Amino acid sequence: MPVPINPPIVTPSVPEKTYNQWFFPNFAAVNLHDQANATLSFDQVPQNSDTKEFLWSDKITSSGNFWDIVQNVPGAGQVMQDVLDILPAIKESLDNK
Repeated sequence: MPVPINPPIVTPSVPEKTYNQWFFPNFAAVNLHDQANATLSFDQVPQNSDTKEFLWSDKITSSGNFWDIVQNVPGAGQVMQDVLDILPAIKESLDNK
């Protein structure tokens, strides 16, 4: 049952903010050795392109079978192959730091 607050609590107004682009803070491809359970997942978060501020409360997580995505999304197969091909060079760079 609600009870009145006397005097009421008043919070200051918050200026309006605009989030005009998506930022992808997390990306994972797991279990690629297991065709049935291979998963591609990623998060996307609204971001203000000027201030770089994120709206974490509106984060969206998407996921699906990695191999289905590679086969059915135009261009995805080549992009994923490019990512996998560059990993040895990234590993070498990290090892030489």
